[in-house]
Order: sequence, then structure tokens, then C-alpha cells
Amino acid sequence: MKRPTMLVEALLRQAALDLDLSVERDIVVIRRRCEHEGMSFLTITLPVLSDCLERGLETGFLTCPTNFCRDGSLPRLLGGFFRKVFNRDGRLLPDACPESIYWIRQIARFFKKLKIRCNPRREAKAIQHFLAVEGELHRGTSKVERKDYVLDSIAGIIWSQLFPEIDYLDLVCHHGPGVTADRFLSNERNRIRQWNTRSEVNFPSDLHCYPNYGYAAEQTGRYGEDPCETPGITYLGIRDEVPVRVVFVPKTLTAPRVIAIEPSHMQFMQQSVKDLMYDRLEKHRLTKRSIRFVRQDVNQRLAYIASIDRRLATLDLKDASDRVHLHLVQRIFKNSGLLEYLEDARSLHATLPNNQNVVLWKYASMGSALCFPVEACVFYTLIQSAMHQLDGIRPSSRSIEKYSRLIDIYGDDIVVPVEYSDTIVRYLESYLLKVNVSKSFKDGNFRESCGADYFKGVAVKPVYARQVPFDDARDWGAEHVMSWNATANLFYQEGKWLIAQTIRDMLRQVVKRSIPRARKPGAGLFHFSYLFDTNLKWNRDLCGWKQKRIVYQPTKKKDDIDGNAVACLNKWGQSLPRDGQRRPFTSNFYAEGPSDGSETSELRDLNGGEVPGSGSLSESSDRLRPASWDARLSDEPVGIREVPHKPGNEPSKARFVSGLEDYRNLLVRGDSGPGPEVDGGNGELLPFRSHRGSPVDLRYVDPKDAILDFSTSVKRGSFKSKCRWVAIN
Repeated sequence: MKRPTMLVEALLRQAALDLDLSVERDIVVIRRRCEHEGMSFLTITLPVLSDCLERGLETGFLTCPTNFCRDGSLPRLLGGFFRKVFNRDGRLLPDACPESIYWIRQIARFFKKLKIRCNPRREAKAIQHFLAVEGELHRGTSKVERKDYVLDSIAGIIWSQLFPEIDYLDLVCHHGPGVTADRFLSNERNRIRQWNTRSEVNFPSDLHCYPNYGYAAEQTGRYGEDPCETPGITYLGIRDEVPVRVVFVPKTLTAPRVIAIEPSHMQFMQQSVKDLMYDRLEKHRLTKRSIRFVRQDVNQRLAYIASIDRRLATLDLKDASDRVHLHLVQRIFKNSGLLEYLEDARSLHATLPNNQNVVLWKYASMGSALCFPVEACVFYTLIQSAMHQLDGIRPSSRSIEKYSRLIDIYGDDIVVPVEYSDTIVRYLESYLLKVNVSKSFKDGNFRESCGADYFKGVAVKPVYARQVPFDDARDWGAEHVMSWNATANLFYQEGKWLIAQTIRDMLRQVVKRSIPRARKPGAGLFHFSYLFDTNLKWNRDLCGWKQKRIVYQPTKKKDDIDGNAVACLNKWGQSLPRDGQRRPFTSNFYAEGPSDGSETSELRDLNGGEVPGSGSLSESSDRLRPASWDARLSDEPVGIREVPHKPGNEPSKARFVSGLEDYRNLLVRGDSGPGPEVDGGNGELLPFRSHRGSPVDLRYVDPKDAILDFSTSVKRGSFKSKCRWVAIN
């Protein structure tokens, strides 16, 4: 507890310099309480002061928490700070000091979000809460299904226009970056082993799980013939489906964050629907002004404005994803073409940490790729309905577009006009959702949304410590060093020199070497500085300066799919950018011209002729399909042939590969056989090599997609450190 206490003391001394206050008595109290209560005081008890402060800013009156001594209505700990914000009787001062508010929140919340596990008792309580929410949803089904003409009308208008019909050819399945319930590694999950029978109509496995129909035909019925080859897919009935795995991840020490890890094949499907929803929701006129998935700055800017004029309310929902009822989702999307895809990509049951299996009444828990977009759509529909009912307006496309200008949603962070906020809160809760009162603000000058906190236009968001500053340097890992260095840089950029230097001195003691300062970001460990660079050396080869730094590189673990053509092609196909310009791969087409899909590239078939109506890739992007779709034209595995060239260019060399086995040899085993290797010297057909150097026929390879590793994958949370000279630009 020496270093955590030291850091809190440094925060107090920095605050004393900024506000000209005496903090000696506060330091004595914090030392004594840390000594007797340990880390729980800094992570659980002390943040309560910030919570009561925010409620006081919202209601105009402060109530001191019971676990702190009082001086009138104000707590004695940090009393000098509170007296700049409230009267002694607890009333909010008309000229409350924003700097004092910032420092109360910074000191109280600094250690609130440490990435450490909660004790078993709190985790057991989280399991009970998860089950309680499921029971509440089950019992409240009748409330969700009650008659509501306005809701049904608005849902029908919005979602029938956004998703009138879904062409399953528009869905590009791919894996996400996270872990999966079946514990497959990053490369290994490209061997798709299981598929749900109920999903086969909307997500046909032969379309999504293989590069083309030729591979699908080759793999069908080969289960068990060769252990080195990909077995055929096992189709799971409803009773045999793999459940989501409910786990706890660090949030605060008060309660963990409960998420559900999806099976790999479910996440594979969910990502395709998520991409489609993101694209349409952010472009359609009825939703593009209200629902966002990438830009948080809009909500943050609105929170800043609302903290000044108080015309907007910021709402935060409690257990937002866990309280979206399945029947509510079915009701809202029933007139759209999206519902059957949402149902097929949803897991039906979950396994809890105590091995208890429960059938899910919610649509999806946090961890599903569809949780975020679906909950945003549900909140948007309910808020539109509440506004229409309050104003007594008959729903129409014009009225929905009008109200969409008043709504801003990013996940469960909602910004709405103050005059509608009470009605919206009641309406949301009537459909079994819960508004987090402690994090929703509408009356005072404090606003919080998407990680931005403001009071009267002044930013009061604290910097959070994410890793425990262990007293013993042997307990520190690379993640601790990088996290605390980033924290020190944040304080430095905010002008908090004393606390920044305290953290930097602590880091030097841990790494046992000097850490250089630099004015520009770059690789390796360095302290950001506005003024100068240190420990520089001239690099004659680059004609520039270089600096010696500790560089942390993620370690890798064995994850071998090299030798499996289907898995390797699936991985490569998913590495292509999904920016709306679909690029075919391992298909019967190739690009002539630059490989980046620019307007000079033309689509050609294997016979050298231009594909009718194709034009440039950018012009025909809506008509192009990835390989598994183009391959509907042929059941034969794809091959390579001589590439025709434009006049004036030297012909690049390519060889024709016929048959699945020869093609597989070329792809992954490095058996080039007779004939020249692939040569992309003129840009028409870029060479692509695996980590073993075998040539691979990959069309439209982006220059940044240089190498894919088919034998190893990154090991999460594991790093190796090396001292290297880093070029300084």
C-alpha cells in the first residue's frame, strides 16, 4: 500500500498547488484509513464521495455519505474542496468552483477502475443479479407484449424502410477479434467445425464457410478420412447448440462486468449482420442523425453544451444489454426483413460460472456482436414513441425524421431534450428497461456522456489508474509499465506536473533504467515532453536522430493452420478491408492494373475477357461478390493462368493450376511444381507468401496486407521487452 498511498498524496499536493489549499490533514486521514482498510478504501469507499458530489450537483443539495465524518452537511475529508462548491449546510453555491469539482472527482475516482478481480462474494452476487434480471424479463413478458399502437406504427415505418428485404449475398461473415466460448485461437477458428441447423436457410454454410462451392463439395463427407484435413461441418440441432459462456471481467471492485462469450460460429454470423446494420443506420435519413457507432464526439459535444445551457439531458441505462427483451426485439423488427437474421444469429442459452445453464429471455448479453446495434435500435424506437405520445402526433416518416434531430444515441448513452426526459424515462422503464439515476443528469450544470464530464462548460473528467502499482517491482509486468506511463503522459498533457513526475520516478525505479523524453509519439517506452528530446544519437543511414527505448512486443503462441487450404483462404478473405468496395478473392476473376482497386483496375475473367458491365472496380462495387459467391458460376476449385497485359508492359508470370490438390500444394505447401512462380512485378497480380515463403494466389492484395501468419497468433497480455534504437522523425 506504500505506492498507492504515495500517489494519492501526490494528487492532493498537486491539488493544493492548483487551488491554494492546505491538504495536510487530508493526507493524514488517507494514510490512516489506507493502513487500516487497505485497497478497498481507495477502490470502493473513497469513490462514494464522488458519487455524492454528482448527486449534489444535480439536486443542488449535498448529503454526506455515512462512512465519512461530517462538518455540518459536508464531509471532513476533502472539506476544503467541498467548501468551494457547497455551503456548510450542503446547498450548492451559485459560483461553485469547477476546479474543486475536478479535484474531488480525480482524488476520489483515481483507483476506482483498477483491472483486478472482485472477491468471490461479489461475483456470486453478480450471478444472482444476472438470474434476477432473467426472472424479471420472464415475468414481465406481458408488459412487453401489451397493446401500443404508436410503438407498432413507428417501428413499422422505420425498420421496414431501413431493412425492407435482406439479400443474404450482402452478408459477409467474418470473425471478430475477441475470445470465443469454444476457446478456439485466432487462426484455429477459421476451421469452421459447427453450424446451427436453424441458421442454414439464412446463413447457408456452403456459402459462408468455404472459399467456393468446389471446396464445399470436396469437404462434404470427408469427416475422419484424414486428420490433417478440415473435417466436414457438424450441424447442431436446437438441443445441441453451444451455449454462450458467461464470465466476469474487471469493471470496479464493487461489482464485475458480466459479459457472455459467444461460440465462434455464432460470432462469425453476427459480425456480418452487425456490419450491415452499422452501414444502413448511419446512412438512412431516419436514423443517421440519431444513431452512431463510431463517433462519440457528437454526444461529448452535446454534453459540453448542455452543461452550459441545461437544455439537454444525458441518460444512462443500467444493465442496458441485459434488459432488452427478446419479445421486444421481435415486436420492433417484425415488419422488417432483418428479424429472421437477428433470430438466427442469436444464442439461445447460457452457461454461468457456477455451471448452471439458463435459457435466455434477453435478446443478447454484452459480448454478442449484435448487442450494441440492436439495443441502439430498440432505444431509438422507444424514445421516438415516447415523444410522439407526449406531443400527440400521428407517426409518419416526416415526424420521425423531425424527432430524429432531437435524439442522439451511442450505445446506452442517450442525449434528449430536457422537456422530454421524464416521459422518456417512464416509457423506457415500462418496457422493463432501467435508467441509472446516479449517472443521468438533467437539472443541474453537470453532464456526463460517452466518457466526457463537464460542469458549466469546464471538463471535469478524472484520469483513471488501470493497473495496481505494486510495491514490489518483481510483480510488475509489461502491461503495468505501459499503463502507468500512459497515465503519467495524460497528467503531463493536462499540466499536472507534480503527479506526472511522481509516476515517472516510480517507473524508473521499476524498470531500473532511465526512460527518455520525446516530443513526438513513436514505438517503445518514452515520456512525452513539450520541450525537448533526450538521449539522442545521429543515424547516418537515415539522416535523422534515433533514441534508445524499451520496446514491448507481444509474444505469440502456436496456432497452426498452415497446410489447410480452406482455413488459410478463409483467414485471408477476412483480412480484406470491409469498406464497401468488395474485392473478390480466389474467384474466377482477377484485377488488371493497380491492386488497390483504383479506378484504373478492370475486372477480367480467366479467359482474358472483360466481365460484361463491370467497368472499374469502384463503379461495379455493388455488383461484385467475394469468392464464395462468385464461385456459384462454377463448382470447380479455382486456378491461376497467364495474365494478359496492357500494351507496353512486360508480361508478368503466372501458372495455371488445375485440380484441388495441386492448388492446395501451391497455396500452402510450397510445392510450385513445373512452371514459373507468380510474379507481380507490374502490379497486375501481386505475390503473396506465407510465413514459410510459399507463393499464394491472392487477388487484390492491399500493400498494407503484406504477410499473414498461418502458424502462430498473438498471445493476449504477454509481452517481451528489448532495448532498441528507435528512429525519431
